[in-house]
Formats: sequence, C-alpha cells, structure tokens
Amino acid sequence: MQILDYNLSDSDLLTPDDSAGRFLLWVPQETCVVIGNGSKSDLELNATEIDVHNVPVYKRRTGGCAVVLSPEMWCLSCALYGRKQIQSKDYFVLFNKAVCDAFARGGVRGLSHRGISDIALGEKKIAGTALYRNRDLVFYHAVLNVAGDVDVISRYLLQPPREPDYRAGRTHREFVTSLGEAGFAPAGESFERVFKKEFERIVELLTVVYC
Repeated sequence: MQILDYNLSDSDLLTPDDSAGRFLLWVPQETCVVIGNGSKSDLELNATEIDVHNVPVYKRRTGGCAVVLSPEMWCLSCALYGRKQIQSKDYFVLFNKAVCDAFARGGVRGLSHRGISDIALGEKKIAGTALYRNRDLVFYHAVLNVAGDVDVISRYLLQPPREPDYRAGRTHREFVTSLGEAGFAPAGESFERVFKKEFERIVELLTVVYC
C-alpha cells in the first residue's frame, strides 16, 4: 500500500493569499482514503481491501484518524490567513455551528456538534472534521456524508484507535450515517450559497473580536 502526498482539490487553500480567507465546497472524483498527519496506518486501515480495490491513500496535514472520501460525499475546506488565532476547540465550534446552520437553512435539522470535532445527527456521526494551523494559516476541513455508503467506510477502515465518548465502541455501521439514509437530500448550490454568508460572518467575528 503506497501512501501519496496530499494533492486533492483543496490543496491550494493551504497557501495563504492576500485575502482574509477562502473556502471551497468540493466533491471527490473517486473513492479514496485520507489518513491524518499522526495516523498509524496499521491500526486504522484495512490494507488488504485497499490493495484489492486499488484505492489511493493520501496523507493530509491535519490531525485525526483516517477517513474515506467518495463521490457521494461533500468536502468543505476553509482557510483563514494572517490573523490573531484562537484555540483549536473554538475553531471547531465556530465552523461546525456554521455547517449545521447552513444545513438547517436547507431543511436539514437536528445536526449538532458532538465530541471534540464531529457533526452528528442525533447519536450518529454524519461528518468528521480536522484542523491544521501554523503562524500564518488556520485550515479546517469537514467530510460531510451526504449519501455515502457506510459499508464502504467499514470495508477500508478498521475500528479507530481513538474514539469520542458518544461513540461508545460502536462499529462504523452502527455509528455513522448519511443525510440520505436519514431522508434528507440537500442541494449543493444552496448549501454553498448559505455557507458563504456563514464563512463571511466568521471572518468578521474573528476580525472584530480577536484582532
């Protein structure tokens, strides 16, 4: 199993520009696995299945455990540039609330921030998020399971070595769901339009309050 350098659609956001920040909502072109900066692949990945199905594996800069991306998922990536920074946990709260609020405007209600950085529908996870930061950049991204098959996640990922308390030892199938499985069918363009306003609100808030 070869682990590739991360070069997916949001890679460009990792390079600061002259703006206060940027975001990108994108859909993976193929099924792949992405491991965190501190991931231990032998504990997190089902290497046999990954090799059999020739699934590419990338290593990202952000933390957290391995995730599966597929064309049935949305990826949301946000970057903030050149400003005084707050604690990582506060970024998770800000961005996860913005995601939940944007979905609620589109009729997807009942989402909430759970654990350290998850977004859940009730007791089931629909999004994992992660963060990378240096002195010039804060980079947040979320994998939003809009209609992805949870069995695909179970095929390529082992039970993670680190779990939030609310998971309570549940398997991927027991713990993860999709918005489609819950009866929702959000529209990407509508979500992106609403989230743009949420992102601008976050940038303004951090400028006024923290800088």
